[in-house]
Amino acid sequence: MPFRFSLQAVLHFRQSLEHQQELRLRAANQQVARVRRVLDQHNARVQELHAGQARELAEGTTAAELRFSALCRSALEQQRQELERELQRLQKMRDEQQKLFVEARRQSETLAGLRDHQRREYERKASRREQRRLDDAFLLRRSYLAERSPRDG
Repeated sequence: MPFRFSLQAVLHFRQSLEHQQELRLRAANQQVARVRRVLDQHNARVQELHAGQARELAEGTTAAELRFSALCRSALEQQRQELERELQRLQKMRDEQQKLFVEARRQSETLAGLRDHQRREYERKASRREQRRLDDAFLLRRSYLAERSPRDG
């Protein structure tokens, strides 16, 4: 009789939930990475803009151009703040998803550990039964040979 784990359906369900949580965690990590890349690109553009403005100031510029540059810097700063808020929001979501994944993995591993324990116990008992069967066969053969031996003599 092969080993059967009575909670196999529950284990399968838990493993499925764990896999779903892992996929969600990966997606959350990708979103965080995407926003970080956008933020890095944004910061690089700001640096380029500052360098260009410094050159323009050194070469001479009009008051209108200075005001326009100030408006651009303000708009870029606002965009940067929005990106940072979005990054914080996504990081918080990712951290919450990490907790859900860890809990799903813990539940799945608990059931898998129970299954493994029950399998070892099943195999231990099967080994004992087999050894008992071999011992009984040995004793029967020995008894049979002992009964035959005096008659032959």
